[in-house]
Parts: sequence; structure tokens; C-alpha cells
Amino acid sequence: MPRFFISISFLSILMGCATTSRTDTRLEKRLIPQDNPEWTRLYQEATDKKISAPNIACDNFKILSALQDFPIKDLALLRAYEACGTNEKLDALPESINPWYAELYADIRLKESSETKDLKDDLDAYLGKASVESNKKKKEDLLLKALAAAKKLENQEYEAEVQAQLFKNSPRLNPAPSYKELSNVAMDHRFNREFEQALNVYKKILNAKEASADDKFQATKNIRMTYKVAQRRQEYINATSDLVNTTKKQYRDNKKDKKALARYHDALVMLARTLWTEDQTSMAVKTLTETNRQLRGLYPMDEVYFILGRIEEEKGHFEKALEFYEESYKQPVSQAGLRDKLVWLKSWNYYKLQRFDEASRSLQQMRDTAKDPSDKMKAKFWLGRAFKNLNKTNEATAELESLIKEDPLGYYGIMGYRELNREFPVIKGNAQESASASILGVDELQGRLRLQIEWLIAVNEKPFAEKALNQASEDLKKAGINSEKTWLTMFSAYARSGLYLPLFQTIGSLQPEVKDRLLNDHPDLLFPQPYREIVAAASLKSGIPQEFIYSIIRQESAFNPEVRSPVDAFGLMQLLPSVSKNLAATYKLEYKEAIDLYKPEINVPLGAFELKNLMKKYDNQYILAVSGYNANDSAIRGWLKTRYRADAIEFIEEVPYEETRSYIKLTMRNYVFYERLLKSPQAIRFPEQLLSLSK
Repeated sequence: MPRFFISISFLSILMGCATTSRTDTRLEKRLIPQDNPEWTRLYQEATDKKISAPNIACDNFKILSALQDFPIKDLALLRAYEACGTNEKLDALPESINPWYAELYADIRLKESSETKDLKDDLDAYLGKASVESNKKKKEDLLLKALAAAKKLENQEYEAEVQAQLFKNSPRLNPAPSYKELSNVAMDHRFNREFEQALNVYKKILNAKEASADDKFQATKNIRMTYKVAQRRQEYINATSDLVNTTKKQYRDNKKDKKALARYHDALVMLARTLWTEDQTSMAVKTLTETNRQLRGLYPMDEVYFILGRIEEEKGHFEKALEFYEESYKQPVSQAGLRDKLVWLKSWNYYKLQRFDEASRSLQQMRDTAKDPSDKMKAKFWLGRAFKNLNKTNEATAELESLIKEDPLGYYGIMGYRELNREFPVIKGNAQESASASILGVDELQGRLRLQIEWLIAVNEKPFAEKALNQASEDLKKAGINSEKTWLTMFSAYARSGLYLPLFQTIGSLQPEVKDRLLNDHPDLLFPQPYREIVAAASLKSGIPQEFIYSIIRQESAFNPEVRSPVDAFGLMQLLPSVSKNLAATYKLEYKEAIDLYKPEINVPLGAFELKNLMKKYDNQYILAVSGYNANDSAIRGWLKTRYRADAIEFIEEVPYEETRSYIKLTMRNYVFYERLLKSPQAIRFPEQLLSLSK
């Protein structure tokens, strides 16, 4: 069979063995990076010289790729292909290669094929690269080039196979889609911001003879969503009304059709939500009232009453909101997860009305029934507070003590210590002690895998180190390894590579008993302190505490200096180039262009002074300053006007943007932990300045 079909040869490369046998745990001292400085020097020099002196890089990579004992010789060979000129004689690319290097291998195959006139080679290279490309648009470009090569080869079998892959990735390019494929075609147009084409396809579905009532409902919903994505506000509202009219007709044509009834209800609720979002609150209430009048007794009204409650709560009418929430709770369930929201909102409104007895009963129900652990912790915290307001001191203390035991690393656990007026325990566990621990000592892993990981870390091949460490972590989990020492060494390896987000994710994926034991003994695993000198210098210069800077970095980038967001925020503190330019000019800081923001020594000082600006802007009120790092000023001013509460912890719960509300809680939690770490072995209390708040 030709190689290109499902890229058999390429798949064999992806499936190539990454490690040796499970029983191979032996290590030769001469192969360890620390005992082989010459290999390390050659690789690092080659990496440094790839652009400035490619001949040196080429020679070094060639030397290393020719060493049979070099644990990452296959990667050295791929790097040699990258660095060396076309006339340089190199070993042939292997038939089987470590799957960690699949994307690099595909890039090299593509580069090599471009230097020949062999169309079949081009075809294979394009397909090989497409098979590992995750970006939909880039994959489309590769498949289009593969299709062009297949056409030049005049091989219909090749052409048909490539075309099938292309149409699967990019349905809009299919000139003759079947009816069943039309929805995917329209979605692809919308993804590529070809809104008119998307709308035309959805309208084609509406007019198709094959279209069922549900097909027409989904198509009309998608027309609505297309207008929303295109930011065509009035047409978006009109399309929502059209959806109501379409479903109303379907329902009236057959009132016994339960699906038609559900679609009509959903369309009315969708219209109400749209009107509410567009500040047409009275029309939203009118729509919901009419929905209740028409459909009550025929369909559950839980969502209708829920939205009416939210509208009243937004107006500050807490008693009226409670009435609607109670009515919603009595209804049969029509929407998954709505009951959990209702229990909290009932509890919260009772609390705001200072009806603490009813709040405590509702919060106990929430505590006992919550499926999400974070909801349970929230219930325990506010239950403790409700008990305090009822002068039930013993019950309050018991609830809060239970909270800090169950949630020692969370926001509510932190707040529990404050409510109890207790010092935080000194953080005794020091994961930094294991920072120099080598993964070579993890006998549960295959010997060759351990060597490869240590070499990838030693020569700073970060993306490949991440893949290798993830594989090793999966191997350990599958083997049921629970040793604290083993996992600390693994996390040390992640940290030495600067791979903090994968470190956090791996911790989170462990079995609860393993994770809890590790974090109870070593909570600082979750709060690393890289770039210490840079952060300390930025803190000294700006006057912003180190714990504040670290709390933001951890939340914004998880310590990845090379991250770039969809809105063009760069680096550790996720700064916009426009903001950075102004900061640099105002405070005489180093900055020339956006790419500079990938450098911690430039990014962190700029970010520290941005925090300084925000603290000044909001009168040294931490909650508002960190909100300003995440949301816009007009929204924050609006919250202060309509949702202000003298109790700052209550105000945080009132922040309407879920993302910003969580951001405040998490950065505050981070701040406290970093202060505990930075002041260790001194015990501290909650830093009250974080809760400073006024209108």
C-alpha cells in the first residue's frame, strides 16, 4: 500500500518505541549528564549557535547523533537536519523515531522534500505534517498543498484520499456536500468568519425537504449565534424572535409533541435571556411572564422562575428574588445543575437579608448535597459565618475547623483561618529541598526513559522534556506508584524544566489520598518561586510586595515566560504591548517591542509597575486592583455602584463576572501562601490590608 494513505510509514514513526523494557532500570554512570560535561557542552553550544554560527551547530549535532550511547541521539540527528546545509552529508532519517519528536520530524521531512522535485515525496511530507498539526487552518493549508501534489501526480486514488482528509478538516471546501454535512459546512464557514456564507448554508437547511423540526430549530439557533459572533446586534435579537415564532408554530401544529413543547420553551427562555443581556429587562420579564402563563403545568418552569429571581436580585429586591427561587426549586427539574445554583442563591439571599437561621438551614443542605468540592467549601464557610451571626459559637467553630482541615490550600480554607482568628501554621514541608533530586533515582521507571528525561532537561529541550515527563507520570500512575519520594522527584523534574502548569495538572490528576498527603506535607509544590532575583528587584523598585507579584504570575501564566494569549498579552505577567510601552516611558523601564515581553527581566518589572498603577488608581484597595488586572474599569465602577457591600468578603461573592470573581479569590489565596513562604519560619495571620474596600 502506498505510504501516504494513512501515512503508514509516518505512523510507524509515531508508534516507535520511546523506551526500553520495563525491567531495564540499570544506568551507566558515564551516560549521566552530570558526568558527561562534554556532551552537554556540545549540545548547548549547538543550540546557542543555530542562527549565529550554523556550521558549528551542524558539526556539534552531527557528532552527537553519531554517538551510539548518547541517550537522545535521535533528537540530535533531527537537530542536525535543521542546522546543516543541503550539501551536508547526514545519516538517513530513521524508520522509527520517538513519538515525542513527531512534529519536529514532520517539519524536517517537509523541509527535505522542498529541496527535491519528487512530487510523491512532497505529498508524503505534506500529509505527514498535517497528521500532527493541531491548528485547523494550518492543517487545511497543508492538505491543500497535498491535494495539489496528488493532482500533479495524476493519481486518482491519491487525490480521493487527500480530498477526503481535506473535506473532513474543512467541510466548507466540499463543493457538493450531502444534506447531513451541511451543518458542518456552515460551522466551518463561521469558524473562518465567513458569516454570509454560513448564514446561506443554514438557510439552505431550513428550506431543505429533508429538514426535520429539530433540524430547523438547530439551524435557526445557529443563525442567531452567527449574528452574535459577527457582532450584528439587532439581527441577533431579531433572529432570537424568529426562533420563538418558528417553535411556536411547530408547537401549535402539534401540541402533543413533547419535543415541540420543549423547543418552544427553550426559545422563549433564550429570548428572555437575550433581552435581559441587552438591558431590555422589562421586555425580558414580560416574555418570562408570558412563558409561565402559556406553559405552566405543561412544562417545568424552574428556569423561568430562576431567571426572574436573578433579575430581581440584580435590582436589589432580595425578598422577591427569594420567592422566585423557592418557586423554581419546587418545579420538576428541566436543566442539569440548576438545583445546585438555586440552593446557593437561596442561601445567599437569606444571608444578605440577615435571615441567618434560614440561611444556615439552606447552607447545611448545600454542604450535604453539593457535588462540586468547591461548592461544599463555600457552603461550609458561609455556614460558619451564619452560625457566628446567630451567636452559635460552638457550631461556628466546629464548621470552620472542619473547613480548614478539608480545604487547607483553598480560598475558603484561608478565610476559615481568618474567621477563627488563628495564625496560619508555618509551612514545614519544603519541596525546594528536592529541587536537585535527579529523576535517575526513580527506579520504578525504565532506565532509558530516565536518562532521556535528564538529558532533555540538561540541554533545555523544554517541549520534549514535557512530553517525556508526562509519559513518565502516566507510567507511574498506571503502575499504582504512591511513594511520596518518587512523586517529589518527578515534580522536581517538572520544576527544573520550568514546566509549572504541567506540574500543577499532574498533581491534580493523582489519586486523592496521594495528592492530599503530598500537598499536606509540601504545600509549596503549588506555589513555586522561580525568577527570585528578578521578582525581588522588581518588588524593591516598584514597592509592590513580592507575594503580590508572585500571586499574579502564578495565575496569569503559571510561570511560563513564553505564553501569549488570544488577546495579545505576553509573558509571565500577561502584559499588552500598548500598556508596556506606556509603563516603560513613564517609569523609564527597559522595553522596545512586543517580543521583549517574553523576557522575565523585562516583563516582571513592567508588570510590577502596572500593579503599582492599579493600586494607586483604586486607593490601595487590593480587591479592586486585581479586578482591574482582569476586567475593565467601567465594570468595576458599576459593581461598586450597584453591588457594594461594606464586608469585602461579601462583596467578592457579589462580583457578577464569574471569571473575575474566581480571579480575586485565587490571587488572594496565592498572596497569602507566598507571604507564608517568604516569611517562613515566622507564623502569620491573614493580611487584613487585602480586604480594604470602600466606594
